[in-house]
Amino acid sequence: MFQPRPTAVLFDAGFTLTFPHPDVIARHAVDAGVIVDAKALALAVDEARRELARYPWAATPAQQTTRPKTAGADFFRRMLVLAGATGDDARLDHAATVLWDRHLENNIWCRVGDGVEAALVRLRAAGMRLGVISNSEGTIEAMLTSVGLRRHFDAIVDSWLVGVAKPDPAIFRIALDRLGVPAAEAVMVGDVPSIDIDGARAAGVRAVLVDPLDLHPTVDVPRVPDVAALAELLLGSAPPA
Repeated sequence: MFQPRPTAVLFDAGFTLTFPHPDVIARHAVDAGVIVDAKALALAVDEARRELARYPWAATPAQQTTRPKTAGADFFRRMLVLAGATGDDARLDHAATVLWDRHLENNIWCRVGDGVEAALVRLRAAGMRLGVISNSEGTIEAMLTSVGLRRHFDAIVDSWLVGVAKPDPAIFRIALDRLGVPAAEAVMVGDVPSIDIDGARAAGVRAVLVDPLDLHPTVDVPRVPDVAALAELLLGSAPPA
């Protein structure tokens, strides 16, 4: 068991709580004139996850002004390519831009991970306060509401809205202040070491890495494959990797 047991758990959103939804991506792509199979998109998620671990996602308005406006579309274009979408370069570029625009309207990372909701229920039942810290585009709270997860969280911190992003320790302090919990009593859970783990440590918060693909075997924090395993780590007897 993770000791001492935290009184608060801070979660990353993408690839921790929720994931790119293949059905939604396929539907928007078709609307943009590109045919792609939702099952193929689902199979492409793991490779996209490997690549996204190195992807410099825009996280605040200030960062967006210093990075290409196509940066978000680039990720969705890569998803289409990995899934074998049909279409020439111009058509794929257009579809990726449409996907990015739709994502900004309604967050496409809206497939809830297996076992996530049950794990959140367990953690709250154990008396833990729960929060989300996401490098996003101002859409996280609405997305969590739409998929039914918002009710489990005491605080949602979206980098776009607060103007500071992980790994800056300031965003962790914002979440801790909203939860009313000191850093030493919290744990951060996320999938990118350079963002989630390093940022948490800089803020004095312990960390657990979600690493189902064993991408980061040398990172010296407990590692779990998913949020369900995290609940076992914090509340049960499952050992970390």
